Amino acid sequence: MPRITPPLLALAALCLASPAALAQEAPAPGHSKLEFLQTYDIDLDGIVTQAEYMARRGEAFARTDQGGDGVLSEAEYVAEYAERLDAQLAAQRERQIRQAHVRFGVMDTDRDRAMTRAEYDATAGRTFQRLDTNGDGQVDDRDTAQGH
Repeated sequence: MPRITPPLLALAALCLASPAALAQEAPAPGHSKLEFLQTYDIDLDGIVTQAEYMARRGEAFARTDQGGDGVLSEAEYVAEYAERLDAQLAAQRERQIRQAHVRFGVMDTDRDRAMTRAEYDATAGRTFQRLDTNGDGQVDDRDTAQGH
């Protein structure tokens, strides 16, 4: 039985990851400079003033304060965060579903909207050959990172 090592597992995970998943290395949503500008630049002049920032923060606080009492309970704060997370996950899921349609289109080489086993296996063959950088018929620690 072949030995599966941590580097090989990491390589396999990288190969299976979607482009969307790989993009998650970027700063968390809302924390990058671009997203900060997109969120808080009210007059769209490419500059966020402290007044714009505080105005948007005030709007967010008011939306989150479901009781309207001027105080955020832990439940209100967490509920708002959960709603944002659900929206982000829904958007990520939608992007990944669109990517699955693209991958199907690439794999369905005769464009008949049906994938045969041969079409399905052709992709696997290309993937294996790309990862088996030394051409010995197996993917292991001796293969270089060039194949991923």
